Amino acid sequence: MCNEGLLKRQDNTRKVFLSENSFDVCDILNKDYGYLLDEIKKEGIILKGKTCNLFKELIFEGNVVGFCTYDFSSEFITAALNNIYVLPEFRGNRLFYIELHQTMMEYNKPSIVEPTRLVVELLVKYGFAKKVSENIVASSLEFIVPGDHVESNGDYENEELSTHFYDLNMAASIHFLDVENCILAYSSPLNYDIIHYDCLAGRNDISEDYFINIRNFFKENEVNLMNEISQMEENLPVKSFTLEEVVGDGDNFSAYISSLIDDAHVTHERAIEIKRQMIEEYEAGMILNESLLIRLAYLFDENKSISIRSHADTCPYCGMPIDSHDRYCHFCGINLNYNPDEIFESLLDTFNDAGDGVEDIDYVTYKFLKLISEGIELEYSIITCENAYNLEWDSLNDYLVENSYFLDNQITDKGYDFLNSHPLHFYEKYELNLLDYTDFEEFFKSHKNLDAKEIVLMYLDRFDDDEILKIKKEIINGN
Repeated sequence: MCNEGLLKRQDNTRKVFLSENSFDVCDILNKDYGYLLDEIKKEGIILKGKTCNLFKELIFEGNVVGFCTYDFSSEFITAALNNIYVLPEFRGNRLFYIELHQTMMEYNKPSIVEPTRLVVELLVKYGFAKKVSENIVASSLEFIVPGDHVESNGDYENEELSTHFYDLNMAASIHFLDVENCILAYSSPLNYDIIHYDCLAGRNDISEDYFINIRNFFKENEVNLMNEISQMEENLPVKSFTLEEVVGDGDNFSAYISSLIDDAHVTHERAIEIKRQMIEEYEAGMILNESLLIRLAYLFDENKSISIRSHADTCPYCGMPIDSHDRYCHFCGINLNYNPDEIFESLLDTFNDAGDGVEDIDYVTYKFLKLISEGIELEYSIITCENAYNLEWDSLNDYLVENSYFLDNQITDKGYDFLNSHPLHFYEKYELNLLDYTDFEEFFKSHKNLDAKEIVLMYLDRFDDDEILKIKKEIINGN
C-alpha cells in the first residue's frame, strides 16, 4: 500500500478510543480505518479480541500504519493487549516494542491475550521473554487465554488461564495444573499459527511421552525458570507509583479516586475507608509500589468474585492463581513475600491509635472485627490483638461468641451492626484523629440515644478551630 492511502497524523500524535464499556473493534475499523481492515482480511487474519476498552493507533513517520487494542481481563485485574496489527510493509520498525515500552512506562505491565508464535518470538527478540529450551519460552509478561480456548489432557473447568510459558512447537501458551501427574493446560490453535507455522502438525505429535518430557523439564529446572522470569521482570521499564500518587496526600484524594467519586462509582465515605485501609496495608508491608493500582482496583470492585479453582498455587488472601516467582498477587495486589513479623509490628503501631494499654473489650472487639472485615487472616488478626491490647484470644473469643459477633470464623450480621455503630467507626469515618479518642468515646456513649451524625456535630461544637470547622462543614454537606 502506498503512503498516499494512509491516514496522516501531525507530530506523530495518535488517536485513541477509550471507553469504560467495551466497544466493537470492527465497527471502529469499518468507520475510520477501512484500509487496515481490508489488509487484515487479505492476510486471512482473525481478530482475537472482537471488543475492547482501549483502541490506539500505531504511527510511523506520521502515518497510521496499524492499531492495537486492550481489554481488561475478567479474572486478572490488568490491562490485556488483545489485538495488534501492523501493515506488512511497515513491519520490522519495532512498533510492537515501542507500544509495550510506552505502556509500561506510563501505566503498568500489560498482559497479552492469546499471543501468536510471532508475538512470542518478538518478545524474545526484545528481551521481554527468553527461550529456556529448544521449544519452551519463559515470558516476563503474562499470557491470558479465555476459558473456552483452553485445552487440557486432564479435567479443566473452562476457566481463564494465566501463564508465563509458551511452547513454540505447539504454538500454544502452556501451564501445568498438576506437575506430578503431568496435567497440562494449553491454548487452542490460532488461525494465524495454523497458516504461518503449521502448528497443527506439532499438536498431532503430542503423546503421553510429550507430557512426561515437558514435566521432567519443568521439575528439573523449576528454580532456574522462576529466577529467569524474576530477572526479566526486574529489568522491565515499569512505572513505579508512590502511595500518594495512587490514594492522594494528606486529606486529598488522588486523581484515580476522585474520578471514581465523580463518576458515582463510589461514595466519598467509602473512598475515605479504602484510602485509610491502603495506607495501613502499605505501611505494614502488605502492598508493594508495583501493586498499588491493582490493590486500589480490587478494593473498589464491589462485584469481585473468585471463579478459578483448577490451579494448585493460589493467593492466601483472595484465592486466585499465583506463580511461585510472583512478588504480589495480580488479582488483589497483596505482597506475597512480606515478613509477617514486620507486619505485626507495623499493625501494632497502626491500629493502636488510642494509646498504649487499651484493654476495653469493646474496643478490642472492634479492632479485631475491623481487621477481619479488611481481609486480614484470622491468625494474624488474633496475634495482632493479643500483642497490641493485652487480651488473650480465649477471652476475646468468648466475648465474640457470647454476643454472636463472630461465629464459624465469619463476622455475623450482628457483628457488622456492632462495627457500624461503635464510636471508633465514626471517629475514623469523619477523620477525627486530631481529637482525643477517649474523650470522644465518652461523649458518644453518653449521648447514644441520639443519631450518630448529630452526636459527632454536637461534640465538634465544643471546639473553635479552623480544621474542626472544615470537618463540620463536610459532615453537614453529606461528605
